[in-house]
Amino acid sequence: MREPGAARAAGYVFAVAGVLVAAGLVLHPIPSGGLAEKPSVLSTTPLWGPIHVAIAFGFVLTILGGLLALVAGGALTRRWTGALAWGSLTVGMVFFTGVALVNGYVMHALSLRADSAEGSAIYAAFDDLLLGFGWLGNPLFLFGLSLLAFTEVRSRTIGLPRWAALFGLVFALASWLRGIGSATGLYVLEPFILANIPAFIWLSYYGLRLAALGKAQGG
Repeated sequence: MREPGAARAAGYVFAVAGVLVAAGLVLHPIPSGGLAEKPSVLSTTPLWGPIHVAIAFGFVLTILGGLLALVAGGALTRRWTGALAWGSLTVGMVFFTGVALVNGYVMHALSLRADSAEGSAIYAAFDDLLLGFGWLGNPLFLFGLSLLAFTEVRSRTIGLPRWAALFGLVFALASWLRGIGSATGLYVLEPFILANIPAFIWLSYYGLRLAALGKAQGG
């Protein structure tokens, strides 16, 4: 690593981020019927706010980890695919964090007032904002995560066991299916939101390995 201290810090951050997001997703209701958030689901899910706050904290830490990985450089960014992966993952999560933040702090409260004309209009406006943040952020983040796992499979950038690198690639690719299903009407694919849980656990594992490498190099 060019900056082993940054690599070690990035690893620790990713280890925490992945666990936070995965924990939130374990409690998250399975989406159904498209990308829009349904007031009936939100209003009957008391933990909707805390779930998304935990996910938002994990997303923010993912941004921090991505920035630290880019600073660490060296093997992480020596290949163009690695540099593109870290850049995509980080920038994508900047926008995708907005989805979790608005869900965590705004949408649950609005869902309780969505039965009035004014409340319904405000809810719809924020739901459109969520869709915008989601389209900007989620595909770019998943592209970065998928490319990161692919680069590890192909080049063993940080020396993960092959089975672990393949595990990350499989679940990163599977994580695309929920969004594809919701956007295209193939709603049978929506339960694949659960693929994000092992994908983020893999990111935590990647982080622990990265932290160990940074420490071994004096970081």
